[in-house]
Order: sequence, then C-alpha cells, then structure tokens
Amino acid sequence: MILYSIGDSVTWGAELENKENERFSKIVADKLGFIDCNTACSGVSNDYIFRNTMRDIHHWIETHKCWSEEIGWIKSDELKLVIGWTSPTRFEWWTGSEYQQERLWRGYDKWGDNDKDKTTEDIFVLNQTELIPSYIRTFNYIQSLISICELNGIDYYFFNAFYKYENIEEPLTKIDMFGRDTEQLGLEYLKTDMDNMYDYLNKNEGTFHPRKHPTKESHKLWANYILNTWL
Repeated sequence: MILYSIGDSVTWGAELENKENERFSKIVADKLGFIDCNTACSGVSNDYIFRNTMRDIHHWIETHKCWSEEIGWIKSDELKLVIGWTSPTRFEWWTGSEYQQERLWRGYDKWGDNDKDKTTEDIFVLNQTELIPSYIRTFNYIQSLISICELNGIDYYFFNAFYKYENIEEPLTKIDMFGRDTEQLGLEYLKTDMDNMYDYLNKNEGTFHPRKHPTKESHKLWANYILNTWL
C-alpha cells in the first residue's frame, strides 16, 4: 500500500536532520502500515506538483506501480494521495530543454542576491505571478485532481502548506478578447477549502527552523492532525 505525497520544501522535509524518517508523510505512512513514497522537491511550483502528480497517478492506474526515490518501483493495489500545495504565484516554464521552476515573485532574489541568470525581471515572468492567473491556474489543477481521484477511487488529502488565499475582485477589464464582460473569473466556484499547515502549527505551538521550515516536532503535530482529520 502506497502513501504518495508531493509538494515543495515543506512536504519534502527541508531542514530536518533525517527527513526520510522525520517528515510527516513517513509518520502517517508508518501509522497506516503503508510505504512512504514522498516525491516532494524544494522550490517547486504548483505547475510541477500538478504535472508530476498527473503522470504518477495515471501510471499507477494503468500499472499499479509507483516510483520512489528511496526504494525504486513499488507495486501496490492501493494508493493514497497527499498534496501540500505551495504558493500559487510560483510557476514553471520550458527553457527549450528542461523545465525552469520560477519561485521568485518579485524582481529580485528572495534571499537577497541579484537574480541575473533568470528571467525574473522580464515582464513575462512578473505578469505570470499576478494573482488572477496564479489563482485560476492552481484552482484548475486542484479541481482536476479531485475529479481524477474520485473517478478512480483514490483517497486524497490536499492542504495549503503556508499560502493564505486573499479575496480577489472581478477585473475592470476583459481578460479574454472574445469573452464575456462580467463574472469572468468564477473563483468562488473553483476555490476549495483546505487546511493550512502553518496556521495549524502556529495555533498549536509548532516550532520552525531558521528558514521557517517546520521542525521534527511540528511534523509530528501535522502528522497527527492528518491522521485524526482525514483517516
């Protein structure tokens, strides 16, 4: 039985001394008697999360096999899915030979260094990180995966790692050349209420490492919350 989890550095277990054994996915998997198949990666976008989840879910539907970086191919008749969605303003783009994860939503490097080797300064990148395209893209991903899971009997749990979605008003201009003039976004119908990991940890005395990733104790807190809430 496989617990397939994916997300960004939070789900990956960044800053943990022994992430393969201390992150919440391992704790949940052990409690269930499942194999922990954590495919999260630091600094990735929801584009990356959706693209790889679609690939791996459909592969499992056809073959009942799933890839684990630690174990290799795992064959199982049961799959549970956990996704820790990241900031919607992150995105990926194709360079001509590989996907580039654009995780910077300002015109300079988040950690203080000039971002000369990327295209963060370009109008293309800065426009993509505005809230309207970011929210629509992420909500479409979430709804698509919900539909696929429910059609194929895959139990799932989705949560926001840290991002808080803000209210966004209908734009004053048309977003599609030939589209309608009103009710253009429909975000209130696409948005899915999900738990926020950082909100929960902050309310329950969770602790964090210097770069604001959850500690071992916080991963335990979140694992217990998932077990008590989802399963």
